[in-house]
Amino acid sequence: TAAEVISVSQAGTLTNYALTSSGATAVASSSYPGGNYPTASAINGDRNGGNWGFGTGGWADGTRGLYPDSLEVDFSGQPKAISEIRVYTLQNTWKTNPGEPTADTSCSGEGILDFQVQVWNGTAWVTVSGGSVTGNDKAMRVFTFPAVTTSKIQVVITAARNNYSRIVEFEAYGTPGQP
Repeated sequence: TAAEVISVSQAGTLTNYALTSSGATAVASSSYPGGNYPTASAINGDRNGGNWGFGTGGWADGTRGLYPDSLEVDFSGQPKAISEIRVYTLQNTWKTNPGEPTADTSCSGEGILDFQVQVWNGTAWVTVSGGSVTGNDKAMRVFTFPAVTTSKIQVVITAARNNYSRIVEFEAYGTPGQP
């Protein structure tokens, strides 16, 4: 599906290894009570937030106004060479007209503000190049970097709008065909 494989003009075809269907699992620092924002819904391929609050539209933390919050995706212990990570948060039109987010899609209502995107190097978390964001106002953020081999990724949120961290989708791309 389009959520699993994308085309990138200069890098060729990349595969999203952070999907449940690719064997990935997600763990969070906390989850909003009631079950409508489970961690698995942030790695299911649904990027637009239209299903927000229905159990498949994304993850929300469960500690109102307390930071940091984190969402970690494990590639089932299988290291992958990845060169791109994408973070999607709630776009402004998620209730009325959700669409596929682009680099210009705004998130001034309920999105995450300050965060770091990190990879596990085997002993510690390392922030990717350009992976520290302050004052975010976009629903989609793309981080590209020279390929690194890792078995997991995470996003650490230190500030969010309306007191809760909200991640609609969290993706990690690398060359296809890796075991």
